[in-house]
Amino acid sequence: MYPDNLFWNVNLYNICLTIGLLCVIFVLDKYLEKRKVPAKVENFYLIVGVLTIGLGILSANLFQSVYHYIETGVFTFDAGMTFYGGLIGGIIVFFIGFFVFGKIIFKEKEHFRYFSDLAAVAPCCITIGHAFGRLGCLFAGCCYGKEMHGFPGLKMTVWQNGMKVTGYFLPTQLYESIFLFVLFAVTSVLYFKKIDWTFVVYLVGYGIWRFFIEYLRIDDRGVLIPGLTPSQWISLGLIAAGLVIAGFKIYKIISPVSYTHLTLPTTPYV
Repeated sequence: MYPDNLFWNVNLYNICLTIGLLCVIFVLDKYLEKRKVPAKVENFYLIVGVLTIGLGILSANLFQSVYHYIETGVFTFDAGMTFYGGLIGGIIVFFIGFFVFGKIIFKEKEHFRYFSDLAAVAPCCITIGHAFGRLGCLFAGCCYGKEMHGFPGLKMTVWQNGMKVTGYFLPTQLYESIFLFVLFAVTSVLYFKKIDWTFVVYLVGYGIWRFFIEYLRIDDRGVLIPGLTPSQWISLGLIAAGLVIAGFKIYKIISPVSYTHLTLPTTPYV
């Protein structure tokens, strides 16, 4: 899956992944400081965040291993990783840590008071980490697009059926990385303007992007239900979740309708 090592067991994929993880922790720390989240609560969020990242990576590997098993009948942890597997596993780990350990540490449930701030910064963390991860995919030779005979293809070495193949392929990893950096900028602007629609923008924006970019990819991503890739089905779920959250937010804004400004007529209509 990975390219030749630069030195020891270090390669460009590992380097990009490490940079992404450090950026996630940095963004989480600095962005929460801007919202003046108490130090004890912020430290708790950081610890839960680190656990979420670590176990999310394991989940990403496990999901890809399951896909590989469904396709080949062989279960191996060397099948690579899938982002959606990490996202789903990370969310599960986060909520377990937040509710279970939070209940033990915070007797007054202080960590609940700033949950909206944490929810607002989460998409900023996810997008910056994912953006560097996708750059790593470019160097690793995975998650590539259709084979071309020149421009707009990029000459690269990719893995096909366990073998290295050099040719011109659409650099879908680079396209997605650029998109994620833009999405990071957009969600960051919303965060600092205290417009807490970052999760909606992320879920709908990335869901739509990932659904359509899948049509440009030809690397093996597994098949769960014929017609669409597993990532496309999950993308539809993200879009639906984002629209539901948006609906609740809009309902909260416009309801209940206040009639206090209205006055009743002093004389009856005739």
